[in-house]
Amino acid sequence: MMLAAIAVCGRAANNDSTLIVKLDLVDFGDTVIVYRQGKEDLTFIGKNGKFEFELQVDTVCIGLFAQPRLFRGDLDEPQFYSVPLVGGETMRVWDTDKTRFDVDGTGFYADFHKVDLFNENAGKDMRENTLKYRAMKNDNTLTKEERNKFYDEVYSPSFDRYQQELIDYVKAHPNQEAAVYLLKDIDGFDKMKETFMLFEPSIREGRMRPIYDKWVKANEESIEAEAKEKEAQKKQAEGIEAPVFTLNDIEGKPLALNSLRGKYVVLDFWGSWCVWCIKGFPKMKEYYAKYSDKFEILGIDCNDTEDKWKAAVKKYELPWIHVYCPENSSLLTDYGITGFPTKILIGPDGKIVKTIIGEDPSFYTFLDSLFGNK
Repeated sequence: MMLAAIAVCGRAANNDSTLIVKLDLVDFGDTVIVYRQGKEDLTFIGKNGKFEFELQVDTVCIGLFAQPRLFRGDLDEPQFYSVPLVGGETMRVWDTDKTRFDVDGTGFYADFHKVDLFNENAGKDMRENTLKYRAMKNDNTLTKEERNKFYDEVYSPSFDRYQQELIDYVKAHPNQEAAVYLLKDIDGFDKMKETFMLFEPSIREGRMRPIYDKWVKANEESIEAEAKEKEAQKKQAEGIEAPVFTLNDIEGKPLALNSLRGKYVVLDFWGSWCVWCIKGFPKMKEYYAKYSDKFEILGIDCNDTEDKWKAAVKKYELPWIHVYCPENSSLLTDYGITGFPTKILIGPDGKIVKTIIGEDPSFYTFLDSLFGNK
């Protein structure tokens, strides 16, 4: 998710697509990977954090220079550098320690350096207050009133000042395309769009426009996802009558949810393609054996072919009841399913007791609390 958020690309306006990259990075190693969303990763070899190579950039991109271990899943403080990639320029990226880095170069990057330094200085108080507030939230010696006082009187005003400084900079530099990069730090979708309109038309429709469009799309998708999540929470809320349905079981015979009324039932929405669903099976089998006299599991296979579904049930030796959810079913919408696996516990009265999204240990803790003393 992090890589997808920071790597976006858009059509470049110029014809010169060669970007010369010079890196001088402390304790980085001899290999750098260049990540650009939707494109093949590129690997370059250097020495002691020093690299020089060329990229063909026919689109303006926000890319990533990273240590290989980041892509191996080693997230223990890997070094990575998120920067715009603009063809027809020379870019230099360097640092003196692991706490910050600088970018400069020709044309666009000379301006970007100024914008980056401005942003760093403008947000200094706000970032320091953010760290202080986080520390206060973990300090059990402080009262809620003390935390709220700091938030209202110190943090919030510093955040508002920072936001205004970003907007004022754009107002003062409406012809500086590198300043478009500041929009990523504007709080609020509508405010970001308003700030973008402060740029001159040549900037708004120039080579940075596709990056802005990507940010707009990401915000719109986030808003849509949030709305779906809220709707899902309503459909999955405790005490809601579980929607009834009838689906075919593993023998091809219709099985109605109502036929299980009178006992606790876990609806397990899963698929053979879902890694976390598969990883959760051993624990599910353990708890099914532990409490099988007190609840039933109804596995609901989704987004699968029937053959793959049946093969997975056989391969993982899943002992509970199974049904298949066809593509034209409204069941996922009826239950507000937004992720897999999702487990919904239904009580003997047919009402939802609890919903767990993802393979979460709290699901089994809840089963223990519900059935352990019965």
